[in-house]
Amino acid sequence: MNTNRVRLVSLDVGYTLGEPTGTTITQRLAALSPLPQAQAKQLVQQHLHHVPPEDTAAIRTLCRALQVDPAAFPYEHRPEPFTLWPGARDAVARIARHVPVVTLSNVTYWDEHDCDLAALLAPHLAGHYPSWRLGFAKPDPQAVLTVAALHGVPATEVLHVGDNFACDVHGALAAGAQALWITSAAPGPEARRLLASHPGRVHTVPDLDTAVTHIEQATKASPTTREGTS
Repeated sequence: MNTNRVRLVSLDVGYTLGEPTGTTITQRLAALSPLPQAQAKQLVQQHLHHVPPEDTAAIRTLCRALQVDPAAFPYEHRPEPFTLWPGARDAVARIARHVPVVTLSNVTYWDEHDCDLAALLAPHLAGHYPSWRLGFAKPDPQAVLTVAALHGVPATEVLHVGDNFACDVHGALAAGAQALWITSAAPGPEARRLLASHPGRVHTVPDLDTAVTHIEQATKASPTTREGTS
């Protein structure tokens, strides 16, 4: 049981609440690049997730790193609808009954454009923070720290929930927050070391429903307040 106080829950979006459909801009750029696909995708994540669409200098820098002609950048890209998984909206509603909840996701402007995730989860969200708008992408600790500051909550009282070990677990802990890692796989050696070195600050659960139950129990054990949040 997590006995640390939780005053704000931040939720990852992709593969935590649902999944994109169709081709993403990351996949399009990786296909254009002569680099190995995994390397190209990592470069897109590093260079594009935290920038607004008008930052053409950052886009040119990314294209140089990808060895892609900047003129080929798919500015016209529009995403297919994001699909919430069954039960995701109810899960957010359950959390919101106990503690304010926000989304905190790594996503480019082009992959979120015209996709009103906040409306899909209304009225349960206290905030929606895609990385391109926030200016920071996980695992940069400033992503969690910025959201915590916007809601007047110490980072230590933020619980971040997500499926990605590097972004969601390392990123949260680096910010001084708590982490709830959704994974159906047994933790490997690195994960076990991290769990052991942060007792009470990070837990693993197999799915979103179990994550919600964990949050409900944690907030009952350590009562929270909505005072000072927005």
